[in-house]
Amino acid sequence: MSAVESPRARSLKTLADTPFDLLVVGGGITGAGIARDAALRGLKVALVEKLDFAAGTSSKSTKLIHGGLRYLEQGDVKLVFESVNERNRLMRLARHLVRPLAFLVANYHGDRRWLVTLDLGLYLYEALCFFGGYRNHRTYRAARTLELEPMLRPEGLVGGVVYYDAMTDDARITLENVLDARDLGVIVANHVRAGALLTEGDAVTGVTVTDTLSGQAFDVRARVVVNATGPWSDEVRALAGEQPLLKPTKGIHVVVDERRLPARHALLMTHPKDKRVMFTIPWGLGRTAIGTTDTFFDGTPDRVEPTAADVTYLLEAANHYYPEARLGPDDVISTWSGLRPLLKPADASAGASQVSREHLLVERKGFLTIAGGKLTTYRTMAAEVVDRAARQLGSKAPSSTAERPLPGGRGFEAGDEALERFSASLTSKAGDAAGATAFALMYGARAGAVLERCAAPDAAQRLDPELPWLMGQVDESVDTELALTLDDVLSRRLSLVLRARDQGLGIAPQVAQRMAAKLGWTPERTQRELAAYRDVVASSRAWQRG
Repeated sequence: MSAVESPRARSLKTLADTPFDLLVVGGGITGAGIARDAALRGLKVALVEKLDFAAGTSSKSTKLIHGGLRYLEQGDVKLVFESVNERNRLMRLARHLVRPLAFLVANYHGDRRWLVTLDLGLYLYEALCFFGGYRNHRTYRAARTLELEPMLRPEGLVGGVVYYDAMTDDARITLENVLDARDLGVIVANHVRAGALLTEGDAVTGVTVTDTLSGQAFDVRARVVVNATGPWSDEVRALAGEQPLLKPTKGIHVVVDERRLPARHALLMTHPKDKRVMFTIPWGLGRTAIGTTDTFFDGTPDRVEPTAADVTYLLEAANHYYPEARLGPDDVISTWSGLRPLLKPADASAGASQVSREHLLVERKGFLTIAGGKLTTYRTMAAEVVDRAARQLGSKAPSSTAERPLPGGRGFEAGDEALERFSASLTSKAGDAAGATAFALMYGARAGAVLERCAAPDAAQRLDPELPWLMGQVDESVDTELALTLDDVLSRRLSLVLRARDQGLGIAPQVAQRMAAKLGWTPERTQRELAAYRDVVASSRAWQRG
């Protein structure tokens, strides 16, 4: 057994041999936040995830940390209040991963929102966080709006409003919660699938789990089990004989070259056909993202794929607002598809976009389910879950996550200036300012150490000609960031599946060979990893089949 495999083997043995206070099933953003919060309260905690951390919804969001301007329009002031204040908190605690982003709302003749209405609405939006956001909004007439966003459709333009929310790397903010939880003593294990619930009388006392990489099955005992599995919540609830809660909706995004659509702001768009809200987002590293769709989904959460109609719908919206772009199917570099684990609406006739983003906590002895919610409010949802679990456990320690930075964010709580100075200090190691910034935003305080390991001759190879990522980051992904499969590395640690023009297929064999040497894979296992990754890419391209 290699040195890298040994920690995992020890973790699995500890899972089997140790009774825990709390077992969290589901390694998305909510489950990771719960495990971290509980560990900070002194509880003995385990976290298991059947795929990889953030492999489901938590790497398939629109990658925004935002208050939800449209939720304000729907009258959900409570959700907006919580969201805008959490946005500000996360910008302080994880500045490298939660970064301010300028949004533009363009106003045209015939729009149901007048420019003055947008202006007043944004005053309320900013008042809900006591005007403590990154910057307050500004309102512009048509000429200035076109200077700010030159490719916008000029016909009928009245003006625009620029306001600020934030963007994030959803997979990596999930990972940083997991890494902090691990450092706090949580036993974390990805690629471990939960099966039957263990019970004593009417109480849940644990879960039978299976290591999907070896096939080994064993029981994990815990005083409280938390079901934080997102779109899979109803499947886990069914194991306890409980009724379904969810009405998931599917969201599709497409990625194009920023030279084809050089958006300067995140543009809030309403689709010309059905007036649904969506965004064009300047995503950095030469890419622009467009999304999202919002349609009810009745299939298995294990296979969510884009259709040709989904892609056409998004390109139609972008071309309506940016007519000179003339985007077509050949411009799509990649797509991502995810499910929103939304609560079943009381009104069966409600449209997908009308379903509430609120969350629900369902409790019985030894078993809690957290369902619904949104990425921005993950920390407060996690605290609420641990509060409820702590009552069953007789613990009274309060949550402390509101003031504890995520690992990469330590030292940057004051804002951009500290992060910019740190990034500048990395320039010589990264080779240029752009690469230094990219590493600083990905790893935060760890960036210098990662660049040092990438300085070795066999670690300095570029993984993609258009991206700054280096072969040494594969080692970091395996040694430090709990990556166990080729998909873990190329999809979530380094995001080549979304950003690389070939979606990482060209470099995949070399990465697989490097991982094989570190993890002791057989040639057969290496080929299975490559085949599995090709299937991931094929799923992203499913829309091309018709």
